[in-house]
Amino acid sequence: MVKQRDGQNTGGGENLHDDLSRELKLLRILARDVAENFILRREGNIETFLACLETLPRKKIRDKAPEWLRQVRSLKLKPQKGRLKDLKAIDQLIADLKANMLDTQEKKTRGTGKHSKRQAAPAPARAKKIAAQSRTVK
Repeated sequence: MVKQRDGQNTGGGENLHDDLSRELKLLRILARDVAENFILRREGNIETFLACLETLPRKKIRDKAPEWLRQVRSLKLKPQKGRLKDLKAIDQLIADLKANMLDTQEKKTRGTGKHSKRQAAPAPARAKKIAAQSRTVK
């Protein structure tokens, strides 16, 4: 019988080898699960953008689409390498598009046309208001 001290195996590298092997196999499964969930969330965001795009007026699309296309087309990826850098770039692009699209939708719902009495709040003021609201929610 092998003596144990402080929860650690003091001899027989076989048990340690088995434990490490089991943990590495579990880590491989967890890494795949995390990556799949990341991908599913991002794909869901992209689908949401597509749905939002359908609700925007044609004029807004004509005004904003060139900028959004430039952002998407400027993304330089090397999918064959599977780099974390590429995932971060995709994540950042999705965040930027989300902010831009929400901004555009917000302006649409506020009615910033010539007959509207209320103008959209400037971006810094809106950001401060949202930050203050998020602090009170927590």
